[in-house]
Amino acid sequence: MERPTKPFAHMSDADLIRAARRQPAAFEELFERHAMLLRTWLFAQTGDAGVANDLVGETFAQAWRGVRRFRGEDERSGAAWLYGIARHLVHQHHKRGRVETAGRRRLGMASAASDEGGIEEMLGRLDAHELSPAVREAFAGLTAEQQTAIGYRVIDELSYDEIGVRLQCSPGTARARVFRGLQTMRSTIAKGAKS
Repeated sequence: MERPTKPFAHMSDADLIRAARRQPAAFEELFERHAMLLRTWLFAQTGDAGVANDLVGETFAQAWRGVRRFRGEDERSGAAWLYGIARHLVHQHHKRGRVETAGRRRLGMASAASDEGGIEEMLGRLDAHELSPAVREAFAGLTAEQQTAIGYRVIDELSYDEIGVRLQCSPGTARARVFRGLQTMRSTIAKGAKS
């Protein structure tokens, strides 16, 4: 019995991207062609299977949102465009990791610790062992939601998607809680240093 041919199997990656503007199934073919190889490449770049999976998803999400902006002419330009998106995301991932590590050092915090005892115990560990008095005071002044979000992000190094799941909110809300909490802490510590 002969296997049915896929309607887009004969098309180049660049043609698939252009076709996806009108026919979403063409984008599915692009995904099937590249997802596994892209995941392997991303794993080699990050050394973390979970991060590689997240970045594959984000790469294709950004590609889907950008199909109308694709201008490649060469038949290999589609794969190059896709890997360009992935390369940018890897760069952002590594930059974010360096920034967060530097932030932990500036706050006088140890590197990631496990959360086997739950969030309350984790915050207790923060308060009792890892923070300077000024940082401890600034942390105590945050809302409980900000404290929890910062604990998950800075101590446990969870992604914003993972934090959103744990806190039952969107990744954007999780990111905002961390950002606003750290901003408030920075401001509180700066005011304390001036007085």
